[in-house]
Amino acid sequence: MSIAHRAAQRMLGWVDAWYYRRYRLRTLGPVLFLGKARYRGPSLQFDDGTLLQENDSIGRLHFNNASIAALGEGSMQRVGFRFARLMRESLRQLDQMARVDPSLSDVRVFQGVTWLPAHGQVVGFVSTPLPKDFRWRLLTAHFRLLSWVFAPAAKIRDRDDAEPRLYWLTRDALAKNVGKLKGEAAS
Repeated sequence: MSIAHRAAQRMLGWVDAWYYRRYRLRTLGPVLFLGKARYRGPSLQFDDGTLLQENDSIGRLHFNNASIAALGEGSMQRVGFRFARLMRESLRQLDQMARVDPSLSDVRVFQGVTWLPAHGQVVGFVSTPLPKDFRWRLLTAHFRLLSWVFAPAAKIRDRDDAEPRLYWLTRDALAKNVGKLKGEAAS
């Protein structure tokens, strides 16, 4: 690993630590953090009937970049299987926390932003593109830097299609599909 790569990894590690404290994130298993925010945007109706409206509480999902980087080198498939196993564990913990934590009782929808292409339907994730505006450009650059610094597989690091996407997961879809997380890889 080059000196520039190690320096960027250390700097982004500090940024992640600051972000974790600043937004009071909680660790959800090995690869996710959870925060809480107010939804800003148009009303959204999900296929399961969940309605998300302006100012509703949402759970914000964030990847634990250091844990993902620790997956190690290997083929994209091998790293993908390791990531899927850890993601299933984190989602099971999210489901458990959503059931018992009173601070999440008003959260009906969880949302995250990532550069990964649309996937996760088996768990109930709905993926939508982010509008191509200034924020989109900043996130695209940020995700390209993150994938260069943290992605464990060379094929993932070298991808040029790091475009931000919104991922939505309703509480009902998570509860309904958590049983599917036992041994299947998220598709």
